[in-house]
Amino acid sequence: MIPRFTALSQRLPGFFGGETETRRTPGFRVRNRVAGAAALLVTLSTAPAHAEFSPLSFHPEGHGMPTAMMGSRERALGEGGLAAITGRGFYLPNVSRSAFHDRTVFIATLEQDVDWLRDDASSTRQATGAFPTLGTLIKTRNFGTFGAYYQQSHLRRFEVYMPQDDNRPEASYVAEGGLYVLGVSWAYSPLSWLAVGVSQNLALGRSRFIRPIDFTGIAPPEAENLIDTTLETSTQGSYPSVSLTLRLPGNVDLAASYTHSATMDIERRQRTSTLGSDPLPDTTGQLPKIIGLGAAWHAAPRQTLTVDGFYESWSGGGYLNPAWQVSAGYEFRGSASPFDDLFERTAWRAGAGYKVHYLREVPELFATAGFGMPLGPRGHQLDFAVKYGHRRFDGNTLFTEDYVKLSASVVGVSVWGQPVRKRR
Repeated sequence: MIPRFTALSQRLPGFFGGETETRRTPGFRVRNRVAGAAALLVTLSTAPAHAEFSPLSFHPEGHGMPTAMMGSRERALGEGGLAAITGRGFYLPNVSRSAFHDRTVFIATLEQDVDWLRDDASSTRQATGAFPTLGTLIKTRNFGTFGAYYQQSHLRRFEVYMPQDDNRPEASYVAEGGLYVLGVSWAYSPLSWLAVGVSQNLALGRSRFIRPIDFTGIAPPEAENLIDTTLETSTQGSYPSVSLTLRLPGNVDLAASYTHSATMDIERRQRTSTLGSDPLPDTTGQLPKIIGLGAAWHAAPRQTLTVDGFYESWSGGGYLNPAWQVSAGYEFRGSASPFDDLFERTAWRAGAGYKVHYLREVPELFATAGFGMPLGPRGHQLDFAVKYGHRRFDGNTLFTEDYVKLSASVVGVSVWGQPVRKRR
């Protein structure tokens, strides 16, 4: 059965940027690309998948939907935990935390979600997946912690189909791509209560906006269909970040992070049917400054409460606007004794938050939960998180999105970078 969105399709062109006039159509069909997550090794060997199936992905001013740049532990803490210090894990907004690691860490994260998209007449469901994080943080004895990582920061995926209607040809609109980050980091703790961190990041983006048209049945047989009209963009830029973590008396930890803005060079090419590619004038874009503040209170030896806030200075016209997020989380850590059973050694987490997206000022409420369980006696760990989110846009095009997002992070530990004691 083909899901149909009558109300949203009638206002579709205005929602997607307003460069075409509004037309009334009987409906549209949403199609998806399901990226299977059968095994981690299979995912590592494939090209990056697309996730977060959302109409907000269609705006070329942005880069798609943002991805939480952290492991599943912090995702379960309301996508926060800026000051939630741990002996292992990955949290890109605050690389200074890695100075408190006790060993070298390897991390890989897998993400799967189901999105429900509705207008005021109908709804559909899409299942998508991604492999957003792969990194290592190498702990040394005297020189701090060095990191190298790959991270998907934004994901773009949306497709809408408009059937033939009288003399209007069949058409569809597709947006896909995203923004990917390659980076290196260094964190150092000169004092037992202080850690600082820096990182340098290279952002690479690629997006495609496709508009296939089929004139079959409404044009002479010799008329050539436009197989597709495609706009392709390639984006590149770099930016640094700095972060600070403080361990204070009273079982309180504080953290702050600053990510500098970046000017992105954008190359554009346009292709129509089989006519090849035509270069368009290059242009530039901006990534925002990001400021993060967080606090963690250790209410008991195995309990932690976190509060976090982030601000992103998006600007540049169009549908861009500043974005912000506030969240809170709770963690009950499992026993550290290897003699306890698996349930006693499992950590439990929960969180909630509110955010305003950087596109169209769309608000979102979300709640998270998860757990972390040990994998064997050597300190390896599996972290799992589930997130439910609800967002709604009430501008000239009404839509509502609900989604459930699952993520799992495998955290491995090693003694790389540290001296090994010799047996006598």
